[in-house]
Amino acid sequence: MKSLMKFNVIATLAAVCLLGSPRAAAAQETETGTNGLTVLVTKIKADLTAGKRTPAELADDLKQFDVLLAAENGKPTELAANILFMKATLYLQVFEDPDTARTNFLKIKNDYPNTKIGAKIDAMLAMMDQQSAAEKLQAALKPGVPFPDFSMTDVTGKPLSVAQYKGKVVMVDFWATWCGPCRAELPNVIATYAKYHDQGFEIIGVSLDEDKDAMVKYTEENKMTWPQYFDGLRWQNKLAAKYGVEGIPFTILIDPQGNIIDKDVRGEALPAAVAKALGK
Repeated sequence: MKSLMKFNVIATLAAVCLLGSPRAAAAQETETGTNGLTVLVTKIKADLTAGKRTPAELADDLKQFDVLLAAENGKPTELAANILFMKATLYLQVFEDPDTARTNFLKIKNDYPNTKIGAKIDAMLAMMDQQSAAEKLQAALKPGVPFPDFSMTDVTGKPLSVAQYKGKVVMVDFWATWCGPCRAELPNVIATYAKYHDQGFEIIGVSLDEDKDAMVKYTEENKMTWPQYFDGLRWQNKLAAKYGVEGIPFTILIDPQGNIIDKDVRGEALPAAVAKALGK
């Protein structure tokens, strides 16, 4: 089951494709060059769908970026910035090479500062820094290490922490009512809770919703009787930030001693992991 990600490569590709649309072309010197970028983006989408993910597999596409950029003759055009932005995005989100991506983003900032893309590069670099920090936080959540606990209050105002459930198996569940994969996983979570709650299984929900009343109504309608943390900050949710959560549903399963069993456990693996942790 796929997660709903904070940053999505397809969404980025779509945004870049819009930059290469005929409507944007009016601001360019030649419509032909813009159409070239549109064609290239379409080809890249097809290549990604076909499973191509490495610089070697997309070598022809990378060369075409250079061809399109050279056709701009060093002029600080919107199209030139868009071409370089698309190339940088590939390195960032597909090749997972943030260093090369950053080099290209900085080139846009330095060489094309007065373009629409150039004005957004600082935000892009900040996003990269945020992703890097999140990855480090996620990497620290290893099986066998103590769970770095929190001390919050739930939606009813009661104290909330993993420590209050010492001696029990606890799952911290990051989710939202607007998350399709979360809704799809919910019946499995509810069934696992119903089967093992009386045997020592607890859940702490962390909602990334913005509307508290709607969220509470949803939990009541679906008989989600476990406590929920909510702050209305969506992806900037304090606990999501604390644990580097970039996609939901996301779970952390914790043993009776407060150590991490595993993370992102769901589907058929969830009840099996809970049963094992409970010694069943």
